[in-house]
Amino acid sequence: MPKPVLEVRELWVGEGPAAACRGVSFAAQSGEVVCVLGGEGAGKSQLLRCIGLDFAPTSGKVLLNGTDVSGLRGERRRELRARSIELVHPPAPEGVPDHTVPGARNGLVMSGSRRTTVPVAGMRQRIQIAKALTQRADVLLLDEPLAGVDAPVRARVLELLERLRSGGATAVVVATRDPEVARLVADRVVVLDDGEVIESGPADEVLDHPCDPRTRQLVEKRRSA
Repeated sequence: MPKPVLEVRELWVGEGPAAACRGVSFAAQSGEVVCVLGGEGAGKSQLLRCIGLDFAPTSGKVLLNGTDVSGLRGERRRELRARSIELVHPPAPEGVPDHTVPGARNGLVMSGSRRTTVPVAGMRQRIQIAKALTQRADVLLLDEPLAGVDAPVRARVLELLERLRSGGATAVVVATRDPEVARLVADRVVVLDDGEVIESGPADEVLDHPCDPRTRQLVEKRRSA
């Protein structure tokens, strides 16, 4: 079996029982979509930001093609993020400046005269997924890519994700609270609850036959909504 493009090993963000992530481990291959599924406050966004090198983990490792990159700083980190890792935050509501993107990642806000406009919800997702396709990024991290977007945008994002999968060059990690999004896009699912992995496996297996009662509750709650 080929070596995973992305490996997350015993990743901690924070310390003790209040840590956002506690001992999270999983891997993703080229052309594979791994979905991190969890409810509000599960630690999904903090996990993706740490993998995307926005900050270093408290402990544990992020390996890219077998090399630990979690401790990179300065220019080396900036080069890697520009070349190999794309991190896409949730879409901001239309007309609202996108303050969710830290530092240099806030690059799609456009200024004209004294007014500032932002892309409509979902546009940033499409632009950065397309960029990952063009540049053949090693890893694409998507935080709630379908939240708050209309049906045409949703369809376009799903189409781009399918192209990434069929192209086989990029490992994709999608964070979502929606099991139906996981069912649409994922090859494998990692279920996160209160910062810990409680279940993982092939998407159909986890979503159709969950072993942990917390996963079952998450899936059934969405079905009944």
